[in-house]
Amino acid sequence: MSEKKYGWNGWKMPFFNLNDPDYCEYGCPICRSARNGNPFSKFLQNIELKLTSGGCPWGRAREKKYGVSPDKPLDIK
Repeated sequence: MSEKKYGWNGWKMPFFNLNDPDYCEYGCPICRSARNGNPFSKFLQNIELKLTSGGCPWGRAREKKYGVSPDKPLDIK
């Protein structure tokens, strides 16, 4: 699995491709830092998960493709 690059360190969201699960995995600044242990990002991500019933469109696409919710790391073997 090769890591995709997104503009402005992930802050430039791919609004025309809402089904891109790799944005949540490699681009999203909130999800990436929350999975890496940042407490403020975890707080923001938990609010988002509760308000949107499963996360943003990219987080839901990630869950559909990889079977893991946006707040959980992938188990790559």
